Amino acid sequence: MSALFLFELVKTKRVRKFRMERYSNKWLCYNPFGSVFLKFYVSEGRLVTVTMKSVNLVSLINAKKDLEVSLLNSYLDNFGIDLSKVKDQEWEGIKKITKKILERSTATSLVDNYFWGFTIEQISKEFDLLRIGKDSIVNIELKSKNTGDKMKTQLVKNRYYLKFLDKEIHSFTFVVDENKLFLLSESNEMVEVDIDVLISKLKDQDLQDIKDINSLFNPTNYLVSPFNSTEKFLENNYFLTDHQENIKKFILEEITLPNSNFFSIEGNAGTGKTLLAYDIIKELKLREYEVLVIHCGILNDGHRHLKEKGWNIDSIRYYANYDLNKYKLVLLDEVQRIYLNQFEDIVDKIRNSESGCKCLFAYDPKQCLSSKEIRNNLPNLIKGIVPKEQSFTLSEKIRTNKELAEFVKNLFNCNRVSKKQKYSNIEIQYFSTPVMAKHYLQNHLFNSEWQIIDYTESSRVVYPYDDYLVHNGSNAHKVIGQEFDNVIAVIDKYYYYTGDGSLSTKDWVKDPYYHPTKMLFQIVTRARRKLKLIIIDNESVLQHCLKILGAEN
Repeated sequence: MSALFLFELVKTKRVRKFRMERYSNKWLCYNPFGSVFLKFYVSEGRLVTVTMKSVNLVSLINAKKDLEVSLLNSYLDNFGIDLSKVKDQEWEGIKKITKKILERSTATSLVDNYFWGFTIEQISKEFDLLRIGKDSIVNIELKSKNTGDKMKTQLVKNRYYLKFLDKEIHSFTFVVDENKLFLLSESNEMVEVDIDVLISKLKDQDLQDIKDINSLFNPTNYLVSPFNSTEKFLENNYFLTDHQENIKKFILEEITLPNSNFFSIEGNAGTGKTLLAYDIIKELKLREYEVLVIHCGILNDGHRHLKEKGWNIDSIRYYANYDLNKYKLVLLDEVQRIYLNQFEDIVDKIRNSESGCKCLFAYDPKQCLSSKEIRNNLPNLIKGIVPKEQSFTLSEKIRTNKELAEFVKNLFNCNRVSKKQKYSNIEIQYFSTPVMAKHYLQNHLFNSEWQIIDYTESSRVVYPYDDYLVHNGSNAHKVIGQEFDNVIAVIDKYYYYTGDGSLSTKDWVKDPYYHPTKMLFQIVTRARRKLKLIIIDNESVLQHCLKILGAEN
């Protein structure tokens, strides 16, 4: 939905999981976890989003000293700074560090061009002060007291998120009550330094003209996939979001208690559900607990790589070969696809476990591909088994960029088209016949930039999509839980929009076992950066796609 439409829904309380607050002349929209994910004004029926701008530190100090609160708030709004979130020690920290810089240097330009309180969209990662040059970044965190290792951990995380800008990173923490400056060394040690060290780094910067700081940060960079970036996952080359960390901490503590048998993590594509679940398993392995992963689908290359590294992972079809009493925790991954009798058997074994084995369900309710899976409604059964306090939902999209997410929503519902989104990573190719489309797809088989994902073939029935399958070993079932930078998907002439605007299929000779629209959703949500749609002999869907892209009115 568009931001303006969301604003109207939240304001009239028709969308209750979001919260809208007015602060002076600005609206803040909070997600279910209390984080501000949208800041905007509404003027004459038009939504005006707040873009962060760089600011002069002396100007900040002067404004704080001279302006009454409402005017100060409006002034900071101009820079995309939220006064309600500014802490007293941050004001004091800016005041003290600015004074130290100007006492040692006559170059007043050194206190200019700072981004204050910038937050990376979608993952709620905040930085106190950032100064970005063409070749280097200076990051300064402001602390009221010396928190030791916590300060180091914060700077190490900051460096990780900033490294994707491919610039030299200089990380500092200024402790207000000690009036001391600390530098994170190349070996990740905190070293107290003189203000001249900071001044030297600031002087060396050739400042970059930044129109929109958000455009520098791609959220899809920050979390790796246990399946598609397995070595990075094993080497801990990632960080969880604060929300994920809190869930992890809770589960790790609760599994040691006698009455906590079941836990669940629900999340749609792009929320980091799989990473969190596998990170919990990895942590338990480090603590030398016996753990088992049962994947309710086809094992992929990432699973096999983890097995080679000593992980206990197997497909659901072989679950009966394992004595669950041997394990501290069993992860049922993609459990929405499990057979009902298998689910009931495992639940019964966990409940009656003599060793106190626990079970973690990880699932995406939207990724049920067959009619049988939809009818079984495992997500609803899980909610009846897992206590509310041990059931968690990840709803913030981390991996899916906003452009792809908005396009997919519009694709599957022709009644919602956002006019505000620009689509630079969506490509559409139209063909008259499946044969012509297949020729095009086959030409892309050896293009490593693109991942073609087939619909899942039946061993018993010939379906319409069989005419253009490329049989490259990748289909809707095999890619469950995986992600690819660039994905190619096919929409044929059997797709249409129903009376309520939903995308569906019709005119099949035989009802499909695997729901084609569900498979299409699975395919397109595997894309992280780019999506290419191949449309075959379907003018109505083509017209709607062009309308989404703004090429057809």
